[in-house]
Amino acid sequence: MSKVSGEEEYELGGLHEVNADASATSYFMKDGERREIEEVEGRAVVREVNWKGHDILLYDLDYEKLPMVRYQVAFCLVMFLVFGLNDQTTGSLLPTLTEHYNISTFTVSNIFLIQLSGYTCASLLNEKVHRMGGVRGAMVIVCMLCIVPLLVMAMKPSHFYIYMICCFPLGLGLGVMDSAANVLIGNLTQNKNEWMGILHALYGAAAMITPPTVSYFVKWGHWNLFFLIPLICCTAGLVLIYPAFKFETTAKYNYLSTLDGDGNETADTGVDETSLFQILKNPVVVLYSIYMFLYLGAEITTGSWFFTYLLKTKSDNRIGMSYVAASFWSGITLGRLLLGFVTKRLFSTEYNASNAYSWLSVVFFSLFVAIGLLNYSSIFYFACMFVSMFFGGFFIGPLFPNASIVALQNLPPKLHISGMGTAVAIGGCGGAGLPYLTGLIIHSCGEEIIPFMSWSMVVAFTIVWYLYPRFIPALKDN
Repeated sequence: MSKVSGEEEYELGGLHEVNADASATSYFMKDGERREIEEVEGRAVVREVNWKGHDILLYDLDYEKLPMVRYQVAFCLVMFLVFGLNDQTTGSLLPTLTEHYNISTFTVSNIFLIQLSGYTCASLLNEKVHRMGGVRGAMVIVCMLCIVPLLVMAMKPSHFYIYMICCFPLGLGLGVMDSAANVLIGNLTQNKNEWMGILHALYGAAAMITPPTVSYFVKWGHWNLFFLIPLICCTAGLVLIYPAFKFETTAKYNYLSTLDGDGNETADTGVDETSLFQILKNPVVVLYSIYMFLYLGAEITTGSWFFTYLLKTKSDNRIGMSYVAASFWSGITLGRLLLGFVTKRLFSTEYNASNAYSWLSVVFFSLFVAIGLLNYSSIFYFACMFVSMFFGGFFIGPLFPNASIVALQNLPPKLHISGMGTAVAIGGCGGAGLPYLTGLIIHSCGEEIIPFMSWSMVVAFTIVWYLYPRFIPALKDN
């Protein structure tokens, strides 16, 4: 009998000799009853807990043995494509929206404010949504919150305010999904650094292809049909939910919230929600929230306004400038993909790795500011701009996944969803609010201020990361 009352261990049976790529049906026996679980390779141990009258299946997040975990990873990857497409679409469509709806850049920037409202609600409702529907129910809600507005936007709304309102459910849904995906990938039993890098690299890849793709849709005369791409991805995610999360019930989420750091059930087995105030009393959550607020603000401000900056101050060649704008997201994508595999090999901890990457980001963003002060139209000039932003993105890229891993390492398990959810959603507020603030400043000072705004945010989150060990004792010895 294990530590938790009502918990028993069962060996998976019904397994056959199979090849490395094959699978076999598995089950566990209880009270003489055969209960099929999933297809598993090899022998493994699963646990079933009877908690408050609910049978809960517990298993490690081992994608090599459990196909359902592979489906969960696939779901996260697909939805992060949607995430990346969404975050860069607004910036890529800014000139088109102002022309199509005959409105000012200032009015269009209200989209960021609406998305900010969605992310804010996500930070407040994330825990409640998981308490009510478990991870499975939460992901169904996420997909529907994305599918409906994307369908409306693909139909080219007749009024801008309809388009703008659609950004609220998108911000809400993606805010909830963002935290859940980071927790799931961050808790994989193996290769979590690599998979976290791949997850965020897909986000960067989606954002990278958005400017040139949107430009071709605009040139075609049907910019609204671009939204069919994230719509198809969301539909695929919805299809994956049942095989991926069929055991992730409300009861399971509430049960896991009662466990302490050693996996033991605490004396208080109630399912009262942890208040936002209690969550924010944890210094890890506070620091992670501030860091993500500034980090996502820097990333999305740069990604969203860089294209506009190029068109307004450097060249009116939309196609050519879209490729220069893609340099930033190209760097982010490759940085997350490549540095995710070398972080553990070059640095003792993720914290130390991010320290180095942050300061390198400051260097290349400083170079971006310096180049922006010059005005040339030569290929060499734009090549220098491309290189500075590529490497700025390359080193800023792995900071998000590394920060998520550091947070998970220093948070108790019962705060993984609520703490990470709150921090990532607050970070999403920065990702929406700071680009909006930049829009206000641009309205007064002009587009020339954009490089300095991006640089100041990069410097700010670098300083916050540098101060981490002062408030998290576990990092002092790293």
